[in-house]
Amino acid sequence: MMAIKVILRVLVFTIVFSMLPKHQAWGETDCYGEKYSVLERCKENLKKVAYVPPKLGDECCRTVAVSDMVCVCGVLTEEEMEQIRSLSVILIARDCGHPLPAGTKCGIWTIPPSLPMRARP
Repeated sequence: MMAIKVILRVLVFTIVFSMLPKHQAWGETDCYGEKYSVLERCKENLKKVAYVPPKLGDECCRTVAVSDMVCVCGVLTEEEMEQIRSLSVILIARDCGHPLPAGTKCGIWTIPPSLPMRARP
């Protein structure tokens, strides 16, 4: 009888702790959904070959406007960084009118104190 109680307790603890996502257990903000939205809706602008600035009001900029881009930059994986350029993420945020604050780390890039807004034609 005692063995069954111990096994049930272990089972309950295992189930409870397996339900906690790792990033939340580490105290990370959950912006993975936003990251996937930005990567999908801005994929034409994020190609590694050449940066193509998004147009204000297009799907990419609308997604950037509602996303926490500082968090998105922070959760980009090495595999994703091999597919895109982290500088493009920074430029997209800036060109959509939502520049990242100085000191933000995005991949291998850290935003310098003065990355000026690009003049829009």
